[in-house]
Amino acid sequence: MAHDQDGRPRYRGIRVEMPFFSFSFGPDGWGWQMGPHADDEYERARRRVRARLGFYRHLATYFSIIAAIVFIDLITGGGLSNPVLWFAGIWGALLVWQAFNVFVFPSVWSPEAEERMIEEELRRHRDT
Repeated sequence: MAHDQDGRPRYRGIRVEMPFFSFSFGPDGWGWQMGPHADDEYERARRRVRARLGFYRHLATYFSIIAAIVFIDLITGGGLSNPVLWFAGIWGALLVWQAFNVFVFPSVWSPEAEERMIEEELRRHRDT
């Protein structure tokens, strides 16, 4: 397996990671792992950055496709039709949900937040 400049293993292929299971396959072979991941700080940061970039790509796709559909709907006459509004509204709601998952929920449910809560709970029990 190839390594990057920091000495971390670099995997070329597809890696699927779930809380208690991971699977990877590609030109370097395939493998799976049960149990907790070796979740170092670099990998967590990389996942957060990829989630943000995925959201920005989704946002750009949303605006470009909705703009094209609205443009076509307007030039064919009759103003905005209900299907276009429903399509934009439902997709927009899904986009808002993704924004919450990328920007709001990680600060609430991340491993760092869990550590903060544990430390706060330990301080509270020490003070009583």
